[in-house]
Amino acid sequence: MSRREQVRERLFAREGEHGMRLSRADATPERLDQVVSEQAALGEALASLSEELRKLVKCLEETAGRVEALDAKVVTTQSCVVKHAALMSELARGGLETERRVEELENRVRARNVRVIGVPATVGETDLIPFLENLVPAYLGLNAKEAPVHIESAYRLPTKEVGGGARVNGAGTVLMTLSDFWARERILRAARACRATKFQGPKVSFFPDLSPATHARRQRLMVLKQAFVKEGAQAYVLYPAKLKVLCRGQTYVFRDCASAACLLDELRQERLTMALIRNRLGLLVLGVLVTFVLYLLLPAIQHERFTSRAGSHKAQARAEEKGQRDVNVTILTGTIAGSPSILFREGFLFQRAGTPSPKRLEVVFLHGQAFTSKTWEDLGTLTLLSEEGYRSVAIDLPGYGNSPLSDAVSTEQGRVAFLQHVLKELGIQRPVLISPSMSGRYSVPFVLVHGVQLKGFVPIAPVGTQEYTAQQYQQVQTPTLIIYGERDTGLGTQSLQSLQQLPKHKVVALPDAGHACYLEKPREFHEALLAFLGELQ
Repeated sequence: MSRREQVRERLFAREGEHGMRLSRADATPERLDQVVSEQAALGEALASLSEELRKLVKCLEETAGRVEALDAKVVTTQSCVVKHAALMSELARGGLETERRVEELENRVRARNVRVIGVPATVGETDLIPFLENLVPAYLGLNAKEAPVHIESAYRLPTKEVGGGARVNGAGTVLMTLSDFWARERILRAARACRATKFQGPKVSFFPDLSPATHARRQRLMVLKQAFVKEGAQAYVLYPAKLKVLCRGQTYVFRDCASAACLLDELRQERLTMALIRNRLGLLVLGVLVTFVLYLLLPAIQHERFTSRAGSHKAQARAEEKGQRDVNVTILTGTIAGSPSILFREGFLFQRAGTPSPKRLEVVFLHGQAFTSKTWEDLGTLTLLSEEGYRSVAIDLPGYGNSPLSDAVSTEQGRVAFLQHVLKELGIQRPVLISPSMSGRYSVPFVLVHGVQLKGFVPIAPVGTQEYTAQQYQQVQTPTLIIYGERDTGLGTQSLQSLQQLPKHKVVALPDAGHACYLEKPREFHEALLAFLGELQ
């Protein structure tokens, strides 16, 4: 491109920019007019908004004034309500006071009146006054000469209609007015003293003439009186209509029923509270008694534990000893007649035909304080001895199990006679006597007196052995097996020291066993017992 052409293009470019500037300058007035018009419209809108805001502020001020006026009216109304409530309360109190005064005035007007119920209907209206003046003192035992009864007026009250226009049959009520108040009091006092007066059969009663309101209140107080009496308080209905209550070491006198009912509710609440306390105390005492009984029964519980623990060993031992013999044992129970009646258990042996009957050595089992004859059945001792051919019998001593307590065994001679009676009734001659613990009160004196009647004696830590002398023991020739537990350092050791003085005795100490050693070591006990019985045969 030549230099001329470059200059020409630059000129055209400058002319174009100049034209654009001219066009822009031409459009600027129009834009200014548009901005002015929009500013005017905006000013009008702002003016309108300001006017609306002024109106809104004015409305808010008016509303606030109305709210203040309403608050003032509410305060005024509340004060009026309080004043009216006070006036109503005062009016109510005034009404009650007015009713009370009216009631008192009415009772004063009736102060000389007496209502008489049961006057015969044959007495006419005109004869009522002389009839009552002459006969009422005689009925009530009054002295008519010293204090005559003067009646100002007397008339029959109309009978009440029951319904359907029917009237109540009977003599009706006579209202008599006396000359003075004290005459009425004498009549009422005499009527209360004699309580019931009869004239030609019908009962005649005298009552004070009270106003209806007083009479209704008196009836309600009578009901409250009965309720107070049921709660253990002393209550009396006073004349004309008051209730006197003596409770809590205080005296209360009520004229209105509401106050009396409040006191009655308090007494009932106190009674319920005391009953709850007594029940809780009873439960506490019952708990203590149950704990004490469980403590006493601990040996029996221990027996059950040892029995269950040794049950499998006992069954296995019996099976091994029994082998394949065709025998079956049943435990039978019976009662020995007498005073008292004695329950016993006996193992009964069933055998197949052809099986030879073994020799029957008889064994009698007594028991300890916490046990019964059932102990020997549960331990398997009765069954084991029956299988071995022995007659085994266990008894419930008096006062234990199913044998009632008897005064006959309260002495040593009575206990010896008791065992003789049992052996005789069971048809047992020269048995082996097994005697643990408490049963020593029976067995030891029996052995010392009637030892020749026994084939053998097996004491197991019996009580009462120290009550006899060495000379008494040395006179006994009955074979004896003394059994005790090595851990029984009480009765076991004490009884061993005394029983060792028996001439024909053997001693077996069961290892690691306590007082009830036959329960803790049943297998060892059975082995020692069977060995001793075998020697006696």
